[in-house]
Amino acid sequence: MSGALDGIRVLDLSRFVSGPMCTFFLASLGAEVIAVEPPEPTRSRRLAPLAHPDGGATTEYVDGAIAMPFLKRARGKRSVAIDITHPDGQRLLRKIAEQSDIVVENARPGGTAKFGLGYDDLRALNPRLVYVAISGYGQDGPDLPAMDNIVQAASGFMARTGFPDGPPLRAGTTIADHSTAIFAALGALAALRHRDATGAGQLVDVSMLDVLAAQVWDEPVDFYARTGRPLRSGNADARGAPINTYECADGWISVTCTSDRQWVALCERMGRPGLEREHADAAVAAWAKTRPVDDVERILLECRMPAGRVRDPLDALALAREDLLEDLRHPDAPEPSGFVGPRLPITFAGRVDLAPAEVLGASTEAVLRELAGADDETLARLRAAGVIA
Repeated sequence: MSGALDGIRVLDLSRFVSGPMCTFFLASLGAEVIAVEPPEPTRSRRLAPLAHPDGGATTEYVDGAIAMPFLKRARGKRSVAIDITHPDGQRLLRKIAEQSDIVVENARPGGTAKFGLGYDDLRALNPRLVYVAISGYGQDGPDLPAMDNIVQAASGFMARTGFPDGPPLRAGTTIADHSTAIFAALGALAALRHRDATGAGQLVDVSMLDVLAAQVWDEPVDFYARTGRPLRSGNADARGAPINTYECADGWISVTCTSDRQWVALCERMGRPGLEREHADAAVAAWAKTRPVDDVERILLECRMPAGRVRDPLDALALAREDLLEDLRHPDAPEPSGFVGPRLPITFAGRVDLAPAEVLGASTEAVLRELAGADDETLARLRAAGVIA
C-alpha cells in the first residue's frame, strides 16, 4: 500500500523530541525522510538503554548500538552523518534542500541561518520549499532555551496542573514536545497543499509556547481569575459534580457525570435516591471507597455515566488497538530488541509500515551520491576531513 506522502522528500535537521517526532509522523505517512546528525555520536545517541547490533539490549554504548529515542523516532528515516558546521557540509545540505519538499528544524531562532541553512537561504535555492521551524517561543519571540518542562511552566500549563493546596506539576509525559510535533506536522501538510495549489513554499513557524498556551486558553482561565477560583483543581472540575477521580477499595476510578438522568440512576444504585448534586462529591467518594474498582466501574457504566479505572500504561494497552505498538529491532540484529514503540496512532490507508531505525550514517554515501552528485573521490575526501561519516 502506498503512503499518503509518497514522493515527498523531507530534510530533517532537528534533534531531541519535537522535530524528530514531527518527521516520524511524516515518515509514517510515506515521506522519504533524510535525518541529519553530526558524524560523531551525540550524547543522546549513547544513553542507555540501547539496542545491540548483535540482538537484544545493552546498557553500555558500543559501536553501532542504537539508543531508545532513535530506535523509536528514527524508524523509516535515512540516517546521514554530516558536519553542519563545516562549509563543505553546508554545501552538501543545500544541495539536498534544493531537491527536497520540506525542511524541519528545531534550533533556536537563527540557529540554522548562521550555517547558511535558514529559511531565506534555502528559499532562494528552492522557492517551493516548505520550511518548518519549531522553537520555544516563535521565530520573533524571545531567544531563550526551551525544553518541555520549561515550556509547561512558561505557558500556564503547569499552573493548571495539580491540586489547589499543592505545587504546580509537570505533566507525566512530554506534552509540549509531542503536541508541538503534531501541530508542526499539520502545518507542514497544510503548507504542502498550499504549495501544490500556488507553486509557492513558505515558512511554517511553530512555537511550543503557543501550542500549550492555546490548550490552556481553551479552558475558561479568564473566568477563573474573575471569580477567584483556583487555577489548579486536581482531578475535579468546578463546573460540575461528580467529576473527579475517586479511590476504590483496590484502585482508582475517574468519573464525569454529564446529565441529571445519569445522576439520578447512580443515586438509586448507591441507595441514596433524591440526593442533591451539591453533596455528590463526598457521597460518591464514600460509596466508591468500600467497593472494588471493577464493581464501581460496572455500576457507573450501567448508569451510562462516562467512567474508567486509572490504569498503568501496561494495563492501558488492553483498550488500545492491537497494532498501536510494534516490536523494535536493530537493523543488523537477527531478532527484535525486546523494546516496543508506538506507530502513528491513525488507522487509514495512507499509513505505512516503517523500516527499523538506521545506524548513524548508514545512508550518508547513498544520499550524497543520489542528491549531491558525490563520487568516490569526493566521498573519500569528505570522510578524511571528518565532514561525513
